[in-house]
Order: sequence, then structure tokens, then C-alpha cells
Amino acid sequence: MKPDISSRRFPLPNEIWTWRLTPPAFAVLAYLQYRHCRKFSGIATPEELAEHTRMSVEMAEASVGVLTGKRLLSADLVPILPNVNGGKFFTMPDEVFQLAIGHGAITVYAYLLCCENRRSHQCHPSYNTISSTVGLAVNTVMKHINKLAERQFITVEHTTYMDANGKKWNGNNLYTILPIQQAADAIYQRQLDRLDLAAEQQRIANLLLEKESSA
Repeated sequence: MKPDISSRRFPLPNEIWTWRLTPPAFAVLAYLQYRHCRKFSGIATPEELAEHTRMSVEMAEASVGVLTGKRLLSADLVPILPNVNGGKFFTMPDEVFQLAIGHGAITVYAYLLCCENRRSHQCHPSYNTISSTVGLAVNTVMKHINKLAERQFITVEHTTYMDANGKKWNGNNLYTILPIQQAADAIYQRQLDRLDLAAEQQRIANLLLEKESSA
């Protein structure tokens, strides 16, 4: 069945980027915040964290240790986030943890959401700015941007500008945040395409077997 994506979102404080969390730690903290906002019962296991953030169980455990050491988690893994209710914050769609993009792409996507103009749904941070903020190499940031565009979380528009001498230069990319339903639809379509391909491969294999048996 085609997924029907809700518009539920959860908040994270803008100042989260000043805490210098690694992408795995950021993704784990974001997932635990989502979990807390939706009032899930029980304490999240390392296996659950690993599954929803696409990392190893060992990495999930290490990330919890880092967050606990920074006093960003309580003993039962509830986030301790300042200024979510009173300060500046951005929001992430719940479904980001069901669409299998991985902790690095989750972190880059979150930063774009933080930079996003809420009316136009656009932003234009440079690769270097994203890199220094999320703690990833520029080449890795570019890889995650490409993934987000391919998965239809965002669109990317290359821009140029003219300097005072009339020389043309490349500008920062212009990113447009797409509705999360579009990303879910794209994943659903890829799943259907894989099923169709598997069915066609099986049909061809059956035909070859029939020819061999009749020869």
C-alpha cells in the first residue's frame, strides 16, 4: 500500500549546531527527541537506534555515551534540550527516520531545515558552511546533498553571479525543501520498480528453462 505521510514534526533548538555533535550523535539525539515527542513507551534500545538512524549498534551505543557525557540525555534516554519551547528552533518531519537515508544525510537535511526560509522553503548555505557546521568533509556533504536530491527530499539549483569587473562566478547552491510526501512517494516507486524488475527477470529465467527442457 502506498504510504500516506502525515505532517507531524518535532522541534530541535537552533543552538544544537553549536554543540559540535558528530552526525551519529546528532541523529541519535534527533531520533530520541522524536520518540519523546510521540510519547513512545519504554527506553530505546541500541538496536532500535541503529535501525532508524542506519548505523551499527556499536556506533549507536557510543553516540548515547557521548550524549550522556554532554548531559543531553537523562538516565532513561530522554533528551535534555534547552530553549525548545522558549528559544529559536526548527522542526523535522517524523518520517525522516522511516525513509532510510542514514545518519549523515539526516544531519545535512536537518541543517538545511534549520537554514530554510519558512515561506519560500529555500536556503543557500555554502558547502563549506554545511561542512564546518555538521562536522563532515566537503566531499561527504556533496555526496549527502546528491542523495537527498535523488531521494526527492530537496531540489538543488546551481547559481552564478557577476563581480564588479563583469566576471562570472559560481554561487552557492539554492536548496528547496520538498514536501516529505514526495520523498515517500519516490521510495515507494523505487520499491515497485524493483519488484517489477525481479518479476521480469524471473519470467525470462522461466522461459529459458522451458526452452532448455524442450530442446
